[in-house]
Amino acid sequence: MERKTHLQIDRRSFLGSAAGLAAGGLTAGTLFNMLGPDNAWARQGGALDHPASARVRDRLRNSFTFQISVDVARLEQGLEVAGAALAGGVTILEMGTPLLKNAGVSNVVPAFRQRFPDALLLADMKTMDGGAGEARAVYAGGGNIIDFLALAGVDTARAICAMRDEFRRSGAELPRLAFADILLPHQGPTSRATEVALRMIDAGVDGVGVHLQSDARRADPKLIESDYLGEVARAVFARVGDAASVQVVGGLSTAQAKSLAASGLRAFVISGNLGEPDTTSRLNLPPAEIQRHIAAFIAGVSGA
Repeated sequence: MERKTHLQIDRRSFLGSAAGLAAGGLTAGTLFNMLGPDNAWARQGGALDHPASARVRDRLRNSFTFQISVDVARLEQGLEVAGAALAGGVTILEMGTPLLKNAGVSNVVPAFRQRFPDALLLADMKTMDGGAGEARAVYAGGGNIIDFLALAGVDTARAICAMRDEFRRSGAELPRLAFADILLPHQGPTSRATEVALRMIDAGVDGVGVHLQSDARRADPKLIESDYLGEVARAVFARVGDAASVQVVGGLSTAQAKSLAASGLRAFVISGNLGEPDTTSRLNLPPAEIQRHIAAFIAGVSGA
């Protein structure tokens, strides 16, 4: 059953004009101004005194959001892919783990912030230890969101959230959030995944991701061909969806994401396959083709 929300934002008005998209895409400033007052959920985790973060949390939990995984090795290619994705309508630019590792966090995050000054930037750090230090590097470079592995445990989650709160206190304008990635099949079955989600939310995270690992789905194509990811994502959403955003990531096809949207989920990550039902990365396509694929995914899933 679709969740009823108090946020009813038309996607076309939310995305803005074509000219605005071409100049830099969906802006965080535009997003923040459209979201309305903080709600009760946003008062959790110390967000009440940081409206920018509270509004983004509310948006991610209640309305359709789309994130692009910029999983390339070179910075210039990453910036090109990101620009095409914004033009296609994505909500969040994910600086992918391959890009961060190959080009360096201290190079990638500031470069993305400079090129896209108002975009929501997420760093997919896949942190397993040293959470506070990695979070500091992301936030200091201008990143909005750090994504770490829930496998790291509660201590790492708390350390990252403490650093997030430090940056919230030091500046009012930029939203600062922390997401925990629940990795499948490592943190399956479904009952375990839901328990992990609850522990992460209790530790203070703003959202959780249900993530079907790329190596696992390539080694066993049946994982992505079946509804395994969908089954776990629905269960996690049913358990914690009223308290935090639940993203779904892992080579989703448009059809799979559309099915999840029908179950009430709203936060989707577009992988390199760009919504096609295979494991082929299409991030080397010309920018216009990337934009077309992403716009089609968003329209197909959101019904716009």
